[in-house]
Amino acid sequence: MFGSKSFYMSVWRWHFFAGLYVVPFLIMLAITGLIMLYAPIFERFQNSGLYQVEQVTDQPISYEAQYELVMANYPDDSISRFYLPAAPEEATRFQVQTEDDTIQVFVDPYKGEVLGDLSISLSLYSWADDTHGTFMMGLTGDRMIEIAASLTVLLILTGVFLWWPAKGQSKLKAATTVSKKNGRVFWRDLHSVVGVWVAIILLFFCISGLSWASVWGGKLTQAWSTFPMAKSASSVSSTLTHEDLNVKGLKQIPWGLEQAPLPESTANGPTSITLDRVVADAKAMGFTQFQVHFPKNDVGVYTATASTMGKDIKNAWDDRTVHFDRYSGSVLADVGFMDYNWFAKSMAVGIALHMGLFGVWNLILCTIFASSVILLCVSGVIMWWKRRPSTSLTLSPPPMPKNLARWKHAVWFLLPVSLLFPMAAIAIMSVVILDRVTNFVVPKLRNLWAQ
Repeated sequence: MFGSKSFYMSVWRWHFFAGLYVVPFLIMLAITGLIMLYAPIFERFQNSGLYQVEQVTDQPISYEAQYELVMANYPDDSISRFYLPAAPEEATRFQVQTEDDTIQVFVDPYKGEVLGDLSISLSLYSWADDTHGTFMMGLTGDRMIEIAASLTVLLILTGVFLWWPAKGQSKLKAATTVSKKNGRVFWRDLHSVVGVWVAIILLFFCISGLSWASVWGGKLTQAWSTFPMAKSASSVSSTLTHEDLNVKGLKQIPWGLEQAPLPESTANGPTSITLDRVVADAKAMGFTQFQVHFPKNDVGVYTATASTMGKDIKNAWDDRTVHFDRYSGSVLADVGFMDYNWFAKSMAVGIALHMGLFGVWNLILCTIFASSVILLCVSGVIMWWKRRPSTSLTLSPPPMPKNLARWKHAVWFLLPVSLLFPMAAIAIMSVVILDRVTNFVVPKLRNLWAQ
């Protein structure tokens, strides 16, 4: 059956329907992904006067003094995060929550003055990240993108099947040869060659991306992979999770900790420890480049994070999150990469690769991949356009197989995808129903029109 023409036509038809929905989303994801890769570089270059300072003294003012300086300049706002400067010539950054925005405030630690601020929520990176994850439509957009990513898995499986060379033909030749003929044959070969080379990487990106999605990620894989903070800390919050440390619409906390509750301070004291104490203790524990999150309430904690998600470090194996009691400074929880379960570990590494954080080679690879995905989508659309009859006003999908019921054909590809990805199952059933209705209604409408 797998080698029959009917099976091939069935697979081709499902490849077409999946692509019909997926192509606009893949193009959007590739473009916003490219923006996210280069926006931080562009922002630092464009605002070098804020990021860079001149070291005019041997000893900068204390971190606590810088914190108080920001408080004095933004008295009606709250400071939520501190970024340790990566080098002596870098400004100190604080994240400040205003009434309607989240901003970065830059401090010259040598002159003891605020240099200015930049919006985080309204930045190009934040826009691209929100579009990439939710289409700027909240939960509805998240679900739409989850369906697209789930159907991309089906698209990959059917695409590889359609490309697979017949017995006796060279797979290497089929994976590297593009016809010199003009027209649809050229675009078909280009689509096949690009597709087979990016298939594995695209599958990897889909799985790592789906792990952020609200259903497959939030309800299934992330919930199962979340670190059991309640077993490590003596007291945890009943309302706050690590997700609350993120800026709205911007992911910076390790994936495996997002749903874990935040620890609570248990020591009693009149005042909190200083920011300098937190930084010194974190460095003594082995932290090099990291962020400090300030307590959320009276029983909140200071949290030091070094992660690829926060772009503090480039090696996911060095991920680490430590919570300090805000009054005594004692360590309440210490979670590192080796404490994650196997899926959370793979996500920590996968997300770093996904975001191009392992170095220049990773950035170049992600750029080539995103560009290839755009080419793959465009070539597929051109190939369809050249195949469809010039007088047709319909989508002109591949014809239905005549010798075997479609569900018997498709089940080999549809069943695994449906079982693994619930949103894909909903989409597949919707396509089946719509296809059935269309095939029943359109001929009747044509007959009425002819009369």
